[in-house]
Amino acid sequence: MNAGDVLNYLNEIAPWRYAEEWDSVGLMVGSRDSNITKILLCMDVTANVISEAESNGAQMIISHHPFIFSKMKAIDMETFKGAQIAKLIKNNITVVSAHTNLDTAPGGVNDTLAENLQLRNCKNLKTYIPKGLNFDLGMGKIGELPDYTSFDEFVRDIKKNLGIENLRIIGNKPEKVKNIAVFCGSFDDDLENLKSRKADVLVTGDIKYHTALDAAQMGLCIVDAGHFATERIILPKLRDTLSKRFKELEIICSIVEADPFNFA
Repeated sequence: MNAGDVLNYLNEIAPWRYAEEWDSVGLMVGSRDSNITKILLCMDVTANVISEAESNGAQMIISHHPFIFSKMKAIDMETFKGAQIAKLIKNNITVVSAHTNLDTAPGGVNDTLAENLQLRNCKNLKTYIPKGLNFDLGMGKIGELPDYTSFDEFVRDIKKNLGIENLRIIGNKPEKVKNIAVFCGSFDDDLENLKSRKADVLVTGDIKYHTALDAAQMGLCIVDAGHFATERIILPKLRDTLSKRFKELEIICSIVEADPFNFA
């Protein structure tokens, strides 16, 4: 099995062309011809994750967030990023990243977040038609809970289902909720669209201060459950999907990475 086979399959389930124009996806480090027997899945390619891949004998890392995002003018091994790249090359570890293409693909991160919160009858929250395509992939989802529930109970369900202890709430808490919008990772600030969709609450992973301020003034309610928690839920699902396709490969999820934010 080589890295190119895995890249080709990722391009089937979450095509690279689905990514937003500003994004960086696909092969980051290594060669399509590299032989692989083990893959490590993660959110971010950190120093700890690279060491984890090395100690576990993984020849490929698939990350959600791009390992190389901005254009690099040089690979200076005395810099933090340069040293990481050198270690990956030295250990013959190929790195692939699937970001906004995986967010928007059917069965991807936003769909998984909606499923995780038990939403039904989901539709796209807002229009997203990548350049060169003629169909709407959508950004975010909006759907319904099985029945009306209290806001406090819904918050408890979010914490339980995402495995978190803390979250942030913006705006006035509605007494009851049923129509729920989700937007994994960083919300893109389109509050007018959100208001027009009449969601009782939006669950997202990141929201800027001034966006939060405007949302509260507009009468919206937003739950910021954390970037890490709203996106890491895709990893077990991606592991199962890849394992069904590549039965000869061992595919594991990182156990060393954690949300960089702590609460005192």
